[in-house]
Amino acid sequence: MKEQFECNSCGAHLEFDPKSQQMKCDYCESQEIIRIEHKTIVEHDFYSAPMATGWNRPVISMQCDSCGATISSGIKVAGKCTYCNSPYVKERAPREDLIRPETLVPFKVDKARSKQLFHNWLGKGWFHPSNLSKLSKLDLIKGIYTPFWTYDTKAYSNWTADAGYYYYVTETYTITVDGKRQTRTRQVRKVRWVPANGNRQGFYNDVLVPASKGMNEELILKIYPFHLQQLVPYKPEFLSGFMAEEYGIDLRQGWVGAQGFVNTSERQKCGNDVPGDTYRFLRVSTSFSNIKYKHILLPVWIAAYQYKQKTYHFLVNGQTGEVQGFKPISWAKVAAFVGAVAAVVVALGYFFY
Repeated sequence: MKEQFECNSCGAHLEFDPKSQQMKCDYCESQEIIRIEHKTIVEHDFYSAPMATGWNRPVISMQCDSCGATISSGIKVAGKCTYCNSPYVKERAPREDLIRPETLVPFKVDKARSKQLFHNWLGKGWFHPSNLSKLSKLDLIKGIYTPFWTYDTKAYSNWTADAGYYYYVTETYTITVDGKRQTRTRQVRKVRWVPANGNRQGFYNDVLVPASKGMNEELILKIYPFHLQQLVPYKPEFLSGFMAEEYGIDLRQGWVGAQGFVNTSERQKCGNDVPGDTYRFLRVSTSFSNIKYKHILLPVWIAAYQYKQKTYHFLVNGQTGEVQGFKPISWAKVAAFVGAVAAVVVALGYFFY
């Protein structure tokens, strides 16, 4: 495959450098500016056909038969799947009908910085082995532009509920003290239920939905937020030296996830609109209009490390440096903590009783 970005000084391949935000040559270290067009970011009507398709650059696409993820890169990446470590990876023709991302957030965190953040993260947390940072071995770390959908929508909700109003009544009760019955009173809270209904409308901007097929969604959500005000127009130069995943969750599937988020938010807001002190039997019906979408790429370092012959995965937000992942548990420390808590409880029981 012909190299698309060549160094003007030595002819070697240029790659995007997160540190300088420019194209950089690893051989002669010369840099070239990426010229970004300052244009308004367009959000497309949900029901309209995409304006541009394909990656707009030569790529090789590798698809994993296990998790279904498809990774595209300027060079052939041999070996196992980046996400699930499966060896069943095969080359396939790039999708020509792929809705082209029109914007992306470039990598701000480079590989060296992501490794440093990884080692800092390993040292945190009391319930993990003390020798974790010393004995763990970084197995892989790769920068991947990860696909996301964003959705804008107007939401209109009608709701009905029983509104509850607190009131208090005085109740009389008797107790026995030293063999004698005594009469006492207390204030008891009651609820008066009244039917209520209402409606509300709101606007949701940039509801972010991951479209990755292979990346762990639990970890993706934990490395939020991404600052979408830093989106720039898509240019192939930003992908040079990095991989990009084709979306595995399509536009309509992504909208189902966005609807779930908006419905949950609307239910909470409608509950806040119910008058009174409390409510029950809340029913909410929400309709949507003026739905817009964007296909964007966001920077993520995906990595794995080994500890005592077992592999653990983690992610680094390539924009903010937020690290989230899985760590081994030191059950000896957990047992020590539980034992210490139990001892404190026993001591307090002895002291007070």
